[in-house]
Amino acid sequence: MKPGLILENELEPIFLGKFPPFPENVKEFLVKYGPYVMLVGAIFTLFGLLAAFGIGTAAIGIGMAAYGGGFYMYVGLLIATVIMIMYLMAFSPLRARKRAGWNLLYYALILSLISNLLQLAIFAFIVGGVLGFWVLFQIREKYIF
Repeated sequence: MKPGLILENELEPIFLGKFPPFPENVKEFLVKYGPYVMLVGAIFTLFGLLAAFGIGTAAIGIGMAAYGGGFYMYVGLLIATVIMIMYLMAFSPLRARKRAGWNLLYYALILSLISNLLQLAIFAFIVGGVLGFWVLFQIREKYIF
């Protein structure tokens, strides 16, 4: 058994063996332009998080915390902030086609799935996990160590 990231060895046979492979040109497109799309998304997320922290603070003041909504909202915002930072950190290695960038995306996806579970977003957990891991494992071969 080769060494890998958490659950990577268990997920690999599923997403590389049981799911249809992407055509080579689709993989190349994702690897070439994906980091830039991700960077733009991370920048928009930064603006969204700044707004959410401002609006969230106001919402706590008007009674959102009375039923516990404030705690879960801030946990979700904290996790989203960590994921956004991971995306920004992954940009340069992904552009250079280094495995470290792929690893950051992998961990960001796992963290996103944990966030979905904590917020009881089961549909987002299932769909996001399946699509996310399928894409990640399809492009993994393009990143070198």
